[in-house]
Amino acid sequence: MKARIIAILIAALISVGTLGAQNRWALKTNLLHDATASVNLAVEWGFAPHWSAEVSGSLNKWQLPEGLSLKHAIVQPELRYWFCDRFSGWFVDAHLIGGYTPKFGGFWDFSQYYEKFPNLKTFFLQKAWMMGGGVGFGYDFILSRHLNLELELGLGYMYVTGDEYSDGVLVLKGSQFDYLGPTRLAVTISYLF
Repeated sequence: MKARIIAILIAALISVGTLGAQNRWALKTNLLHDATASVNLAVEWGFAPHWSAEVSGSLNKWQLPEGLSLKHAIVQPELRYWFCDRFSGWFVDAHLIGGYTPKFGGFWDFSQYYEKFPNLKTFFLQKAWMMGGGVGFGYDFILSRHLNLELELGLGYMYVTGDEYSDGVLVLKGSQFDYLGPTRLAVTISYLF
């Protein structure tokens, strides 16, 4: 029995190695993340004629002026099915998402407006962890032999946990909530090799 399992694993490794030698890779950056000064990079591997797998990551450690904060660290693996050839035309995907943000639920600090607008209330989580997944679709435009432009929209679910604050006051430690909505939005430049 062990010999059969070992033989199957060796055959699988050889076939994957053969596939990897004849398929293409893409190195990518999401221009929407770039616009927020987030360092981001994705690697995509076309492992079959209509299939590819991608892993992307994004990091933003900067505090912007006037209380604007887009700090985060996100990892997002994705599996894609291409309707035409891979890296061209329409695709659908399934993706996972995991990450951390020091502040979730509001990008701006509205405390400076409390005196002018006493009914203004803000809600956000601090030190929030999130995980979830979703599905998406997109289109890949071929710009040149090695350069593509990709548009993608993904919708899904995220479980978010963190300390809940309202108007800067701790309301609940270890708060949790469910998010349903966009989980991926990308305008991506890809370099194929």
